Amino acid sequence: MSPPTQSSPHRVVVIGGGFGGLQACLKLARLPVEVTLVDRRNFHLFQPLAYQVATGAISPAEICYPLRRIFRRRHNVSVELAEVVDFDLAARRVGLRDVALGTAPEALEYDTLIVSGGSQYSYFGHDEWQEHAAELKSLEGALTIRRHILAAFEAAELEPDPQRQAELLTFVVVGAGPTGVEMAGQIAEIARDVRGDFRTFDPRAARILLVEALDRVLTTFPESLSAKALRSLENLGVTGRLGQSVVDVDEHSVTVQGADEATERLPTRTVIWAAGVTASPLARMLAEQAGEEVDRAGRLTVERDLSVAGHPEVLAVGDMVSVRQPDGSALVLPGVAPVAMQQGRHAARVVADRLAGRDPKPFHYTDKGNLATIGRARAVADVKGVHLSGFLAWVTWLVVHLWYLIGFQNRLLVVIRWAVSFFTHGRGARLIAHD
Repeated sequence: MSPPTQSSPHRVVVIGGGFGGLQACLKLARLPVEVTLVDRRNFHLFQPLAYQVATGAISPAEICYPLRRIFRRRHNVSVELAEVVDFDLAARRVGLRDVALGTAPEALEYDTLIVSGGSQYSYFGHDEWQEHAAELKSLEGALTIRRHILAAFEAAELEPDPQRQAELLTFVVVGAGPTGVEMAGQIAEIARDVRGDFRTFDPRAARILLVEALDRVLTTFPESLSAKALRSLENLGVTGRLGQSVVDVDEHSVTVQGADEATERLPTRTVIWAAGVTASPLARMLAEQAGEEVDRAGRLTVERDLSVAGHPEVLAVGDMVSVRQPDGSALVLPGVAPVAMQQGRHAARVVADRLAGRDPKPFHYTDKGNLATIGRARAVADVKGVHLSGFLAWVTWLVVHLWYLIGFQNRLLVVIRWAVSFFTHGRGARLIAHD
């Protein structure tokens, strides 16, 4: 394919409207290029707050923002609602499949391709568990979890058998990373918030079990903050089942196994999966085209400037990649939004450097710290070596998440929701929507 000329602007195709793809597009919009953003959804999901949708604290629209609205004044950015089905790196084409009522183009040609496919939860080779253990990586997953949690309380109100009622009121969260900890804490808060709404049982009798294969929660945090987070969870009524692995999930139970290989069946109707991730299938598709391999988690190793080996015009960012180091090893960065955002901006800088005839610089991740909220006025924070917990960490968490939330209206609505919830213990989005 011939290089672009003045009459043929440089064409950049960005795959994925998550944090990495969005940041790449925002920065590319300032360059003399034509940008096409391709995504299966017509909105950007602020995934760090998906668990609050799942627990009825906020409504879906408050953490989602239409992609076309984001770029309405960026006239060199267009949005295609479609799904990627293949790559042809030799011909510089991306194969697409329509996901809307219209007809998407069968393929897009590019001069530069940026892929930000993200990741999805891994069920450790047991994909059949997904039917009974919902995940929080998508808006659909959050709504499914909300339906399960609220329906469990409603069913418990009508259940005369104490044993079956206890089963309905047992909630198992698998994985004690930030998502699992936040989810478990929020379920415990729900049980407190709705205690006056039911007549035949006390919601505070609910059992919230947090299952983790390792020996502590929040393993990416310092041990002191992990211990504080666990104490806060226990004060809310969450039981940590540490050092236990899930070996089976079915419609009515979760089976766990400890270090002594003894198994235990936990009767429950609600299982929430927040353990382990695997890269988007797009990583493997790229690897096959480039003649590369993926690691056990499905990640593709990219060069230090985030380009795919042998194809400098293709860049990959976010959870789906690891970064090759000078010694040849692969660096796996945390699967958090700041990594994807920084890599997305770096990918756009690579495009700018190449258009200006400069050699791109290697990507360097700046770790700004870790935050996790546990419940109302309860959180932990590790910010550049400064350890915070309790109310101050919670306020820090609120400010940071509001800052990165897209759209002034969404920020305003979320602030109002949080304020009302804090002072009244109310949850305005406790809606059960059936399929």
